[in-house]
Amino acid sequence: MDKMIKYLKTWGIFFGLMIIVSLVSTLLNYFTDVSLSFICTLNMIALLIIFFIIGFKQGKVSSSKGWLCGLKNGGILCLFLLLVSLIFFTKNIKLSTFLYYGILILGTVFGSIIGINKKKEA
Repeated sequence: MDKMIKYLKTWGIFFGLMIIVSLVSTLLNYFTDVSLSFICTLNMIALLIIFFIIGFKQGKVSSSKGWLCGLKNGGILCLFLLLVSLIFFTKNIKLSTFLYYGILILGTVFGSIIGINKKKEA
């Protein structure tokens, strides 16, 4: 039950930050003359930072092997993003899609490794 609550907290943080990033990028696209490629790049950087933060938080509460914790969390979140993307937005998968999700998973792994190393000794 305790693990379930940790995963639900992770999903809550993820959805909350994703809604904020979506709102900001929508407002940026609607009210400014910023190019779409800049907004896409900004979204990718913001998503990478979100994955890093989630990995960092999970690494701080993990007992051992931060890379494995980051790999699990990043894989689950990327699988969710891939399913949403396939259902609502696109019907084909390219190699660049797997590269994109691989970068996000690496961000989570690095965040988790740093988080487990920054754990306070009690």
